[in-house]
Amino acid sequence: MVRLRRRPAGLPVTLALVVTAVTVALAGCATAPSGGPPRSAPGAGNQVQAYVQQLPFPGPTSKWSAKEVVVGFLHASASYAFDRAAAQQFLAPSLRKTWHPGRAPVAVLSGAPTGITELPYRQILGPHAPAEETVDFTGQQVATLSQTGQYQYAPGQKVLYTFTLARTNDVWLIEHWSPAQQSLLLTQSDFDDVYLPRNLFFYAPPAGGQPPTVLVPDPVYAPEQSSNSALNKLATGLVNGLINGRGDWLSGATVSAFPRGTRLLKQVTITDKIAKVDLGGAAARTQGVTRSQMATQLLATLGDGEYSPPLATQVALYINNTLQSTLPYSSPVWNVASAPVLIVTGVGSVSQLPAVPKPGAKPQPKLSTAQIGQADVTAIASSPDQDHPQIAAAVQDGSGCAVMVRSGGQGNYQSYPLAGSASPCTSLSYDDNGNLWAVAGNGVWFIGPNRAPVAVDLSAMTGILQPGDQILALRMAPDAVRAALLVHTPAGNKLLLAVAQLRAEAAALGQPVSIGVGLPDSPLAISWYDEFHLAVLARGSIFEVPLSGGAGQQPGGAPSLLSTAPAGAYALTTDGSELVVGTSGGQGDQVWATSVSTLSWSQVADGTDPIYPG
Repeated sequence: MVRLRRRPAGLPVTLALVVTAVTVALAGCATAPSGGPPRSAPGAGNQVQAYVQQLPFPGPTSKWSAKEVVVGFLHASASYAFDRAAAQQFLAPSLRKTWHPGRAPVAVLSGAPTGITELPYRQILGPHAPAEETVDFTGQQVATLSQTGQYQYAPGQKVLYTFTLARTNDVWLIEHWSPAQQSLLLTQSDFDDVYLPRNLFFYAPPAGGQPPTVLVPDPVYAPEQSSNSALNKLATGLVNGLINGRGDWLSGATVSAFPRGTRLLKQVTITDKIAKVDLGGAAARTQGVTRSQMATQLLATLGDGEYSPPLATQVALYINNTLQSTLPYSSPVWNVASAPVLIVTGVGSVSQLPAVPKPGAKPQPKLSTAQIGQADVTAIASSPDQDHPQIAAAVQDGSGCAVMVRSGGQGNYQSYPLAGSASPCTSLSYDDNGNLWAVAGNGVWFIGPNRAPVAVDLSAMTGILQPGDQILALRMAPDAVRAALLVHTPAGNKLLLAVAQLRAEAAALGQPVSIGVGLPDSPLAISWYDEFHLAVLARGSIFEVPLSGGAGQQPGGAPSLLSTAPAGAYALTTDGSELVVGTSGGQGDQVWATSVSTLSWSQVADGTDPIYPG
């Protein structure tokens, strides 16, 4: 069930906007020219308030050392998307002709504080050749930023970069650097200051042959500026990203209304918060439904303000310079389905609390030993479709885990053993298409409606999931595309976000991204809070975690505190309006609840493992 809701306030991006950036920490260079901290730029008219990176001093002079020129070049590169000359003035004329950033993914590096040194260059052209020097630094790769703005955690080896500079008109200029690449180099602080997160929106595959309606956000990073021309370039990059990028990490799991061969005929212009988008090519051969879907994607992307200020409140869609429609912005945000809360109340017993649990609530029995037997219930779930509700219970059997569900949503409960599980289930989760996802040990199983369980292919996750790691929980987003995972490792629990891919009878989880950087402790429980955030229980508190960040840095915002939790809290579930936790301790197993608006906890029932639909 998808419901629209607006939360208070996150491309693919063209190569002109997202260019290869190597972010490097350059501590110890206090004397080098600096762009300074970001400053707030007040918006006027149709301008969006954004952050503008202050440019370095205008160009190197004869008084600058080679090291200062390199650092000045790195700072100037932060404005390359909107002012190429700022960085090019630090390059020798020959390099200006051949350097074309934007042809490779961004390599995000963390540099050693002592990584920059200045060395004399060995003269090889004779005693009268121009003086040359080199400036070295090393950087540790921690992630990549694709040409279309996707930030992907990808740790790598340390890399030594060497800049070679020569005196030109008595000024040090950069002749080349190695390893040679078409790269734009940024300091770590410049990346954090200039690149802010935004969302592209693609459609979740529709169920039952219906037109797609559910939008899935794809967090990307784009440089922010506030002049009209810069905002138009940014909007143009976002639109080109929708047309050409198709969501890198979501590839294969989402669809786009833009047919291949669609072209953006001219730069997007924004006037009075109305974005004019003129499409041609394959878009000209589309019909009304597809054009409406394209307009919806455009509006969701340009109007989204979850992580960064929105660019437009309306989109005027043109095809070959002919106006097709003008749509006002409507938030695509959904809530987790608000419906009764399930709890485990005993061996073979599952009961139900109201959607807004209150003190003194009497749990209503939903499953009993007569339906699911005498085995211990280790996980429960209910389907989001309240017109045809379905309840599932995982029980421990001799070989590991068996999931009890009703065939066709009615009749007797049937046991579905998870072959090879070898341990009890720790998590069950439904998506909006009625599919059930089960976790046991370090494996995941997929149970489609009226289908036997199949093991989910986790091979794409082997780079992050190590031997001995255990998946504690998997929570499917209602879009049926994204999966949030809580994983136990020897170093503590961590949060991952992965894409679910369904093909015929097979299911797989794609390469995950790390989320939740900045939590004060290992997370204990997770629940979807809304389309852009998870609710996470950690160190006795509940946090709202944005899904825009990557490893080490989260320009979209660090986790924010929602509420402290009752003592002994170990389980968490929410529908975006209510928080419900399970506690254990001297008073036994209890369920507590509070409204997000009041944050006043009350003990509402005895039981364990509360769960909202999903």
